[in-house]
Amino acid sequence: MKTKIIIASLFLALFTSCKNEEKKPVVVEEPKVETFDVAIDLIIKADDEMILLYKDGTNQWFDEDHAVWLGVKGSNSVQTATFNLPEGVIGTDLRFDIGRNDFKGLEPIEIKKITISYKGKRFEINQDKVNDYFSTNEFIVYDPATKQYSFKKNDKGEYDPYFQSKEPLLAELIKVAQ
Repeated sequence: MKTKIIIASLFLALFTSCKNEEKKPVVVEEPKVETFDVAIDLIIKADDEMILLYKDGTNQWFDEDHAVWLGVKGSNSVQTATFNLPEGVIGTDLRFDIGRNDFKGLEPIEIKKITISYKGKRFEINQDKVNDYFSTNEFIVYDPATKQYSFKKNDKGEYDPYFQSKEPLLAELIKVAQ
């Protein structure tokens, strides 16, 4: 009889202690998405849009299907405009546009640094080297004394300012992507 009481007490203790246990939520961390990123540290004094167009091996020309748009708030301080390419996309050639092709008398901008990064690798272009890695088109005028880029219409009244990769940058993009 004592054995039956002891066994019954053990079962009772076992079942009552299980009821009081709290279930801990299972935390599932989603893997961090690693994207090919281009960050531009600049001073842009008026609200505007910047567009990063890219080639990724699937397109021969820059087009809107291969573009990342970013609204930028005007400020007299340095700010960072960061473009994240879609997951799995690696930029092999870059072009970034200032504005939406309508001339608004945009004040000059100053590019302090451009950083290109992917999966822990990065390449930085400091202010003094921007023109070594990017060319400007006819709608942009660079002033080396102030290190500012100003914008203008051409003789036909057209306006489409952009910076495009030069050969030295293409080689660096490959290094970052490897």
